[in-house]
Amino acid sequence: MIKLRATLESNEDVIRELIIDENLTLEELHRLITKNFNLNDFEMASFFQTDSDLNLGREITLYDTSEKGGESLVMNEVIISTLLYSSETQLIYVYDFLKMWRFYIQYVEKVVSIESTNLYSKGKMPSEAPKFNFESEENIGEFDPFEEELEDFDKFEDYEY
Repeated sequence: MIKLRATLESNEDVIRELIIDENLTLEELHRLITKNFNLNDFEMASFFQTDSDLNLGREITLYDTSEKGGESLVMNEVIISTLLYSSETQLIYVYDFLKMWRFYIQYVEKVVSIESTNLYSKGKMPSEAPKFNFESEENIGEFDPFEEELEDFDKFEDYEY
C-alpha cells in the first residue's frame, strides 16, 4: 500500500491524501480520485508523466484513442508502482478536457497498515474549473513572426504604387 496526495490546481487548497494498493492500475486510481473529489466517472481523463519540474511527458489515456489502436498507453495497462514509487515521482492528472481540471498526484510514502482509503481531506471542490493560462513563463505575450519585419512599415508610405 502507498499513500498518495492529490492536489487540485486552483486558487483554494483542495487536497486529498489517499491510500491505494500500488499493484492496482492507473484506471483504479482514476476511479478513486473521481470518488474522493465528487467527480463524474464518465468524463475523459488522462495521466501525464512528468519530470521534476512538472514538464508534461507521456500521456496515459483512459481509453485507447490512437488511430490504429494499441499505439497509446492506456490506464488499465499501467500499474501504479511503475510510475509512483518514491517522493521524487509525480503525475499530472487531467479530468474533463472541456473544463480542464488539473491535479498534481504525488507519492508520499509506503504504508504498512490501512484503516481508510482517504486519510486527509482539505478544501471543497469548486463548482467551476479554475481558469489558468497554460503558457510557459518564457513565452509571455503573443508570438508575432512578422513583428520585426513590420517595425519599419511606415517607411513604405513614401513609395508610389
